[in-house]
Amino acid sequence: MKDPYEDIVKKYPNLYRFTKYIGCGEGWYDLIDDLSSKLEKLIVEMDESEDEKPAATQIKEKFGQLRFYMTSKTEEMDELIEEAENKSARICESCGKKGEIKGVNWFYCRCETCDY
Repeated sequence: MKDPYEDIVKKYPNLYRFTKYIGCGEGWYDLIDDLSSKLEKLIVEMDESEDEKPAATQIKEKFGQLRFYMTSKTEEMDELIEEAENKSARICESCGKKGEIKGVNWFYCRCETCDY
């Protein structure tokens, strides 16, 4: 089975130079692609050496929302990440339609169709 995020990792090599895995459902694909595009642009524009530039270290779902961790980040990057994480709470992680966080002991963001 093909990793749905494989092309995003390849498309943004500066951002994903330390990690090649995105541990999220396909429903957040557009959200993560948009965030990755914005972060990649900011990284490329930085004056620091390649070793000092920020990079993603872990991308996953936690408590029903996107979690996007980096080696370091600017205030602008932090705001973009926070915005995407907040948006993820309203997008079904499975299909990408309008969703909401559900659950008791385990939280997830799903639409009515994908809810289990």
